[in-house]
Amino acid sequence: MQRSAGKLAIFLAGIYLLVLFGVVVSTASGSPIPLIGWPILLLPAAAFTYSIIDAVKLHRSSDIAETTRLWRRSLLLAVVGTGLMVLAVVITNRITPL
Repeated sequence: MQRSAGKLAIFLAGIYLLVLFGVVVSTASGSPIPLIGWPILLLPAAAFTYSIIDAVKLHRSSDIAETTRLWRRSLLLAVVGTGLMVLAVVITNRITPL
């Protein structure tokens, strides 16, 4: 169960990468987002980075106390990153390009 939380964190980070890839493809195909949208879309990367680091440590660890600490932190950061990602997408879609 605890290692599954790490796998879920990595899965959610993968979804975030797909969202970023979609925005890049959309911009390259002629439907750009405003310039302020790029920094907003990169904010969730901080939470997902630490979430993935903890998930990798979780899968490498065999200490019970450390795995308990790591799975909670990894999952919490992944959920925070997902919330920030959804918020960033909503904000960038509401900003009208000039």
